[in-house]
Amino acid sequence: MAKIYLIKEGDYEEIMQPVFSTGDTYVVDAEDRIWIWLGEKTTVDEKFAGAFISDLIDKQRKGKPHVETIHQGSEPLEFRKTVGPMRIVDQDLAKSILKKMEKKTHPIVMYRISGEEFKTLDDIQFVQVPLSKASLDSEDVFLIDTYDTVYIWQGKKSSVREKVVGGRIARKFDAERVGVQKEVFVEEGEEPDKLKKILGL
Repeated sequence: MAKIYLIKEGDYEEIMQPVFSTGDTYVVDAEDRIWIWLGEKTTVDEKFAGAFISDLIDKQRKGKPHVETIHQGSEPLEFRKTVGPMRIVDQDLAKSILKKMEKKTHPIVMYRISGEEFKTLDDIQFVQVPLSKASLDSEDVFLIDTYDTVYIWQGKKSSVREKVVGGRIARKFDAERVGVQKEVFVEEGEEPDKLKKILGL
């Protein structure tokens, strides 16, 4: 199984979940392949550190791994299959995201699931989008995560595959957390009052 490392202050630390933040650089080590993943807002020094650390790993294995740099939004199919469902969050530091998940109070977050560009259920990405009705699109599925409840909002034109993945990811959230979380499937136009209030509908 591949290992995922977050570049942090010139060094790296392993993370257990495929949570990638737009402001950071990650190294994904799959033994024979090493990917340097660059978030769209990552800094030059983080990019340099990612390249340096991947080079160290490569040299330890005497140059056997194939090293490749990839940018957010341009992940090749092999990378997506290796990592599995990715969560891309709009933040500067992944460590702050993980800490927020452990706090007693949690911000409400919305993710978009779109299956147009992906070939299998396992390589579909879910990307954080602004928590607003303006972000909704009838062709996609969205997860509105209140921590205690995950709403799976299904657009009228969304595909069966996207709906299946929405349920799978919601269950994954539940498995990662202590206590019981509710999964609520919502069809476009049939939003409950609580969700309407969250989205400003």
